[in-house]
Amino acid sequence: MGLLVVLASGGGQLTATRPVVEYGQQLFNTADHPREDVPTRADGLPPETAGLHADFRRPEPDNQVFGFESHDPMLAEANGTSYLVVGTDSDPNLYRSNTPTEPGSWRLVDDDYLADRFEFDSLVEIGDRYVVYGNGNVYTARSMTADDWTVRNDNTGFRDLGAYYDEESGLVHVYYEYGSAAGYSGKKIGHAVSPNGVSNWTVYPPVWTAPDGYGVGDFDIVERSDRLYVFGDYDPHHPRYNVSVWVNDDPYSGFTQLDAPAVAPQHGESTASDGYGVGDPSVLRLDNGRYLMLANGYANDTGPSRLHYYVGTIENESRSAMRAAPDTQTGLAAA
Repeated sequence: MGLLVVLASGGGQLTATRPVVEYGQQLFNTADHPREDVPTRADGLPPETAGLHADFRRPEPDNQVFGFESHDPMLAEANGTSYLVVGTDSDPNLYRSNTPTEPGSWRLVDDDYLADRFEFDSLVEIGDRYVVYGNGNVYTARSMTADDWTVRNDNTGFRDLGAYYDEESGLVHVYYEYGSAAGYSGKKIGHAVSPNGVSNWTVYPPVWTAPDGYGVGDFDIVERSDRLYVFGDYDPHHPRYNVSVWVNDDPYSGFTQLDAPAVAPQHGESTASDGYGVGDPSVLRLDNGRYLMLANGYANDTGPSRLHYYVGTIENESRSAMRAAPDTQTGLAAA
């Protein structure tokens, strides 16, 4: 089993206003960083997006997973079992399933999971641990069903992020809401890197900027055929989101948004409970090459938000492997 890292918003420095962080500045635990210089950003041309698409379908007649109000799903897989952490009105619940594309298959494991933690954003698996980023903190455990998670680092300053562990370089990349925009999302897709997913973060330039009036946030990351796909909320008015996709084969340079969203709400065309907005995606690869997406769905501008599922594919052409990262430090020693 690897190390699972979960990132989530809430608490710390990001409750009201975002801290001002210069690009390349060490955000936290600077004393742990063995270098004084900041690695230069990788050079690269804008990625080619012709022929790339992420197509997810809305199962009929009803694609709700649960009947109760929920938010911020997080999917993981361990030992052949799929796990779901999803927020409720109180603490997050932990579910598991052996057939995750069947809504009725999810079974409650813990209704007081990571108690006093309201929501989570993303997770990665590194080595023999799971690492969770939640409420501005970083937690680790050796099992998804662990009763106790160790707080490894607090107040990371990264809001509504998605995490990706690059096995080749040993680095953890997070892409998060940066700056202010309309509604509840950020103006840019921020980018930070850690050699262990816990501490020693280096902040790099944002990889994408939204047009005026639009917001972007709540990311999840998928790697396929040497490309990174960033799934996230995108729309000018909360919660009238769609799930859009940004892609690059270089984790450091600017990403390009795909022309079509992965999931779009059926504005004015349906009374479906996700017909007004869809956001907070979490994506899990299935054994048959397809992908499962769980996301919040809204029937109108006042909610409630309900968990919905979508099944789809991510297709692209083969390209050369990602360019080497500018900093090749690895390991969990700092954690």
